[in-house]
Amino acid sequence: MGDVCDEALKHGVGVIGVLPRFMKGFEHPRLTEVIWTDRMSQRKDAMREGTTLAIALPGGIGTLDEIAETYCLAKLGRYPGRVILFNKDGFYEPLKAQLDLFVERGMLEPEFRSQALFPATIEELKAIL
Repeated sequence: MGDVCDEALKHGVGVIGVLPRFMKGFEHPRLTEVIWTDRMSQRKDAMREGTTLAIALPGGIGTLDEIAETYCLAKLGRYPGRVILFNKDGFYEPLKAQLDLFVERGMLEPEFRSQALFPATIEELKAIL
């Protein structure tokens, strides 16, 4: 995320970091603003607040947690936005296959499966946006 922050700042875009207090000291030193929360669940709520789109870049278990919760909330009608997983170099292919398996086994409705988008290139991502 530091690289994304640096690139945004280089182009004059402000960057807001949302972190739980126990991560004090891990924030990017050049953030435009920092929003502190008491818990990770509050952090995820704050990150979604006022948004209509969630984009997950390739990331670790925290990214998976954030995007899975957001996708679930969208399915339940509690998040109005779309869910996009930037599938650079096929990073999200296993998750994509798992969602397809959920549909195949009757655990996920096909119409909801189609709400998770997996663009593989910047051009595909721009077309969605």
